[in-house]
Amino acid sequence: MASGRDQFLHYLLQGVSIADPQAVVTADPSLARALSAAYLLADTRKGYDILAFVRDTLPLLLRQLQRSTRRERVTYQGQIRGRVDWPATTKMRLQNEVNPALYVCRPPLRQENTPQNQLLKYVLVTLENLIRDLPVELQMAELWTAVSDPPSTPFTQRLTHMTFHLRQALSHVRLHGIDVPDVISTHHLSKAQSSKNEMYGVVVGLYGQYEQLARRHNWEALWPVMSQTLLLPDPTIPWGDTCIRLAVVGFLRTRQP
Repeated sequence: MASGRDQFLHYLLQGVSIADPQAVVTADPSLARALSAAYLLADTRKGYDILAFVRDTLPLLLRQLQRSTRRERVTYQGQIRGRVDWPATTKMRLQNEVNPALYVCRPPLRQENTPQNQLLKYVLVTLENLIRDLPVELQMAELWTAVSDPPSTPFTQRLTHMTFHLRQALSHVRLHGIDVPDVISTHHLSKAQSSKNEMYGVVVGLYGQYEQLARRHNWEALWPVMSQTLLLPDPTIPWGDTCIRLAVVGFLRTRQP
């Protein structure tokens, strides 16, 4: 029985062609969702490699989350934190039988539920859901990349490592108080893009790639991915042969001058 690699080489030598790859992908919504999500997760290009992000960049980002600072009045007995609000302190002391040890202060309260952190958590939750919903047949595909040694590894191995790091991050105490927005707005993106912490820019890039591939199922957006990464499932499974043919077309397209 021919493997995914064997079938790929067979079609490559035959010069297989598909007149309208976008039509093939969009004709079957289930295939479009699965294939675009799979290549999003398989992408090994610098700046779009999700495994590299969750393994290397994300732990650093979690230690440097953007915070907003606000000040609220807090009453303390015998201690001062932040700035003393003297008018409020005087009033409170008079109401408490002239208590000279009572202070109304405005300590800085740091809040991590910011737009850029909401974008980060949205991306992490979305990626975890994409892995969970990916058909098992595609999870078991051969993953061929131009940057790994050996060039072929089981896709499921990459997904397992990715899932481990995602779950570890989502259980981090600093993400617990951050909301997951229903929709990502331009406000979320602009706040993250303009952050002094450049790691938020990587999050914006990953979100943009998710929009192009996993939501819009843009076939042309797959070409750069296929220049370095190919997914070759068992040709006998549903979609298997179609996925391999599309991989051949994408591979040849990236080699055109």
